[in-house]
Amino acid sequence: MSTSYSLKDVAAMLRLPAYKIEYRLAHGRVPEPAQRIGNRRVFMPEDVQRLAEHFGVKLPGAEATAQPAAEIAGV
Repeated sequence: MSTSYSLKDVAAMLRLPAYKIEYRLAHGRVPEPAQRIGNRRVFMPEDVQRLAEHFGVKLPGAEATAQPAAEIAGV
């Protein structure tokens, strides 16, 4: 089973406000994630990587997309 993330999780990983990601998705500047559950976007690790590249954010490593944001933030 692969890991999935919410918009809030992705924003925390990329250290960006969620509205910046939402704006780019809504206006077609980056592709929408392939999955939705309950009409909410579900991001897979490859979606997170694509967004990081778009925003020019360097993820701390391959393990960054394998941990939920709460673990990264130390919560």
